[in-house]
Amino acid sequence: MIKVLHIITDTNIGGAGRLLIHFLNCIDRTRFDIAVAVPSGSELITHIEGTGCRVIPTQKGHDRSWEKGAVAEYKSIIRAERPDIVHTHSSFAGKLAAYLCGIKSRIYTRHCVFEMPRRLTTFPGKQINGFINNTLATSIIAVAQAAADNLTETGINPKKITVIINGVEPMRSLSPAEKSEFRRSIGIGEDEFVCLISARLMDYKGHSYLVETAQEVKQQLAGEKRIRFIFMGDGPERQGLEKKAAELGVDDIIMFTGFVNDVAPYCNIMDVNLNCSWGTEATSLALAEGMSLSKPAVVTDFGGNPYVITDGVNGLLVEKKNPHAMAEAILRLVRDPGLLDKLRRGAKSEFEKKFTSEVMTAQIEKLYQDEYERAHKKK
Repeated sequence: MIKVLHIITDTNIGGAGRLLIHFLNCIDRTRFDIAVAVPSGSELITHIEGTGCRVIPTQKGHDRSWEKGAVAEYKSIIRAERPDIVHTHSSFAGKLAAYLCGIKSRIYTRHCVFEMPRRLTTFPGKQINGFINNTLATSIIAVAQAAADNLTETGINPKKITVIINGVEPMRSLSPAEKSEFRRSIGIGEDEFVCLISARLMDYKGHSYLVETAQEVKQQLAGEKRIRFIFMGDGPERQGLEKKAAELGVDDIIMFTGFVNDVAPYCNIMDVNLNCSWGTEATSLALAEGMSLSKPAVVTDFGGNPYVITDGVNGLLVEKKNPHAMAEAILRLVRDPGLLDKLRRGAKSEFEKKFTSEVMTAQIEKLYQDEYERAHKKK
């Protein structure tokens, strides 16, 4: 049996944590023995324990890739666990500890995509970054091709990179009666077309442009069709977005939910899933979860979005930072039920082929097996 130690620094349940849970629910326990080092008090602990995997609480690394004393703590854990593979998530201290302990198979996952700073893509920063990461990792998982591109442009050896697209478990499906009741409970009529964006309210997620999109859509429809935009999530941009919505006269069609613990009801009632990112986006879990419910999407052409949404197959792609293009795409779907139905079918088909947690887990298991065999051949 191959022993794997995961090191994750998240104290809340973000994208990396959710992926880890999906993976742990699917991993073949007859072949792999998994333990997870996670910060004490993390919201992830209960969920990890729910998968049946062992949790090792840490005193260091609370939402920090590097922290004084973290390397020593991780080294102590690694020496006690004696894993065959150490798999880290946003933990430079964990990567370094695994290297210093002589672990032969050291994997880390690159979960994000963003425009890389020039200092990391030019001499000497590129060479220094490449040397450090090529030394510390024997293999790297990129959750989107765009994430792999980020890595190579900062000096990472492409031979070390394996692209494994994020996979999720199907979202809970509500009955027609449950959907109707939920719509009624939040004040949305049966005849209203619902567009939903599920993302933290951060500048780079593009909500500000979406407020402008809502204004154009409202003006264009003008009594033709009732439409609602749901901004699901919370964050530092909320007050400014609410103010902008009021100023543009769309506060009546935009709903700010704040943090939502159970997102399934909202996802069940949406007609179209939206993603407006322009600064960071890998393989959006929200898009994949929406597809599991046969929900098509309108997304910007940034980061991993074009690798999740194929224009005309399971959604529509538009230029980033372009509210007009987003509005035109939404209006196409409002006015063309045939196209909407086609994209709904495509969304479900693409999910089942590419974005399930089973597909993702099988690829990671293969990487583990290959890494284990490579390490043992060298002995």
